[in-house]
Amino acid sequence: MKLPQWSLFKKLDLSKTEDRLKLFILVSAVCTFMLIAVAGAIRVTMEPSFCGKCHVMRPEYVTWEASSHVQVACTDCHIKPGLGNLIIHKIAALKELALYFTNTYDRPIKMSHKLPDEVCTQCHSTFREYTPSGDLIIPHERHAAKGVMCVECHSGVAHGNIVRRGLTRDGNYAAWTTAVGKQQMAKDFTEPKMNVCMDCHSKRKVTNACEACHTSITMPPDHKVKGFGVTHGKLAKKDISYCNKCHSYAVAGNEIPGVSKVAEYARGNSFCYNCHMKRPDGHTEDWRVIHKRSAKNNVDGCLVCHNNTPPRKEDLATPTYCQQCHGAVAKAETSNSGVVQKSGVPQAEKQAAKPGNTADDFKKTKAHPPGWRKQHPQFIKTEGIARGRCFSCHDTTNCSRCHTGTN
Repeated sequence: MKLPQWSLFKKLDLSKTEDRLKLFILVSAVCTFMLIAVAGAIRVTMEPSFCGKCHVMRPEYVTWEASSHVQVACTDCHIKPGLGNLIIHKIAALKELALYFTNTYDRPIKMSHKLPDEVCTQCHSTFREYTPSGDLIIPHERHAAKGVMCVECHSGVAHGNIVRRGLTRDGNYAAWTTAVGKQQMAKDFTEPKMNVCMDCHSKRKVTNACEACHTSITMPPDHKVKGFGVTHGKLAKKDISYCNKCHSYAVAGNEIPGVSKVAEYARGNSFCYNCHMKRPDGHTEDWRVIHKRSAKNNVDGCLVCHNNTPPRKEDLATPTYCQQCHGAVAKAETSNSGVVQKSGVPQAEKQAAKPGNTADDFKKTKAHPPGWRKQHPQFIKTEGIARGRCFSCHDTTNCSRCHTGTN
């Protein structure tokens, strides 16, 4: 065996037992020192305080300090159980060290994978009886059997979903004090929301009935009345707070200017919105022709889903809006028949200038210009009924309401 040309090794003669023993002791000492150093480094880096010293992890550290898991080390959750997984993680962490010193880490910092259930079940049992509220039914073992991961419901338990909420995107980590950490770990950010349950049940085609998850909550009697799916809007218009008692979980809190309070609530509530975006059974094939009868009596009901004016993305309205047809008819009448307002501005252009989408705004909107009853014969004679789009709004019996005689 050829030894390195160091002075210490030059003095060793490996043909002698004594020198071989010295070499063994020396190598063993070096290996032991390195092993202790590595073990010490691993031990130090497993302490939560080590994570807190890294300024880019400051938000995660202060939220963890304010969480119910403050007695649980970061590595207990972020490293799978087992010595092998620990070693693999520490080797992979060298990349994170390089990113830190080169200032090339991603912002916001987020995990590339979901925590597996085996991490949670080190401490928690799927058969636990405790639930956030005394009347809730949450069979954890049944959820686990269906492949529902723990973090799908409990994602905010340690850090309050600060990354998902976009709070670390600006990179201002110095602003994250202990007080801010406590503020961002409020109950609203850590406990699973009811809409998480409802959305998951809907996707998996599981019942969303109240009694399926609550022992003391059942569907109100007025909800069981035949046709409630159609008539519930009248109840909402009378007292929207009554709806909010149970359906507040789905409210996104969007402010939509220019609409009624009921419409704003319904469009900003995913429970209402997801249903309202589907064409109602009552909107039959001839609805475009006959809808005037319903709109005349309850235009507020129309404007819960529809806009009077062209909808913007933030309006959360259906693509179909009142002036899509009514405005087009007025414009055709003014351009083809020469019927113009006294001000010289076509009626359709005046309508388009109106920003409001309330019932009062709609009532101010007229599809036909003033004096249309006297002027429409000339328009029909010039354009014809079909080209004039009369039947876009009127049914075929509309003419006979006035034209009862024969000429």
